[in-house]
Amino acid sequence: MTPFHNKKILIVAPRFLEWDLGSYIRSILQKKKFNCKTFAYQPFKTEIDAGRHLIKIAKAYKPHIMLGLKLDKIKAYIIRELKKEDIFCAMWYVDCIDEEVLDWIKPLFTEVDVFFSTAKGMVSKYNAIADTPAYWLYEGAHLPMFPLISTNSHKKKIYRSEVAFVGSIYYWDDNMNISFRRQKLLKQINERYRLKIWGPQGVRNAKELWGKDYPAIEWPAYNEELVRVCQGANIVIGINTVNSVELYFSNRTFITLSAGGFHLTHYVPGLETMFENHKHLVWFNSDEECLNLIDYYLKRPFLRKKISLEGQKLVRKKYSMKRQLNKMLQLIEKHYGDMQ
Repeated sequence: MTPFHNKKILIVAPRFLEWDLGSYIRSILQKKKFNCKTFAYQPFKTEIDAGRHLIKIAKAYKPHIMLGLKLDKIKAYIIRELKKEDIFCAMWYVDCIDEEVLDWIKPLFTEVDVFFSTAKGMVSKYNAIADTPAYWLYEGAHLPMFPLISTNSHKKKIYRSEVAFVGSIYYWDDNMNISFRRQKLLKQINERYRLKIWGPQGVRNAKELWGKDYPAIEWPAYNEELVRVCQGANIVIGINTVNSVELYFSNRTFITLSAGGFHLTHYVPGLETMFENHKHLVWFNSDEECLNLIDYYLKRPFLRKKISLEGQKLVRKKYSMKRQLNKMLQLIEKHYGDMQ
């Protein structure tokens, strides 16, 4: 163990449910013998309450490092208060809903000591805001939570479908409007094939918005349950929030592949640098192409199996979350050392 292992880390995240990124990070850090504590800000009614309690926890725990995930309910002045306590502040933003830096992120980016983004194409735009060190760091799959199950439970009727999608049909954009972009493609798929949509929906009246033939099964399809979903579906569709930012795509790509699913996902610039089309997964550039590829691959089960096995092997070998967290820790240690 290095002296850096003696540093206490406070993980700040929206929640710490068993399928949340914060819980995965906590598990990895604990296995590395780090002293770490967590703070969930989402349960607090207001940003003021969340910030006040975060400061209280930080003063009691006295961490050397605060690792913030998203931080959409934490204001920049709270980061300044943490830094007054000699806490090194790192932030990892794992979403991308626009081609430009969101207004609420800018003041946070300016205050933190190091910043990580899962969107490679956004790093230069962050760099234009302030001189905060910014790095591209994708999530990857937390492999212990997506086991190579040997049971036949995924063959149960509930898990079987021609096409599956895991995630919300609708979501709130930055202007707090409901986006219907995913619905357009999913409705076309549902009209032609047996579609199942898995997971709690981010918009409460999703069923009413969709109308008849609502294909969603609204229970948490995470971890081992997601493995069953991916293996029970012939095709697992991937739809990103944005498709124009270099190497930003939903982390469902890594998870679906690690779970052994055949993944058909929307192309984003640079995707070919990480995966080979028609070898590890298959990508499409338009709704029409997506529908054509679904039709093509539904008729070729052996080819689907071959591709899903290659994708699973690649992700489990190269794209684990543990590898990504190791990179993060190395960068945090570097910048932390520079400030001492």
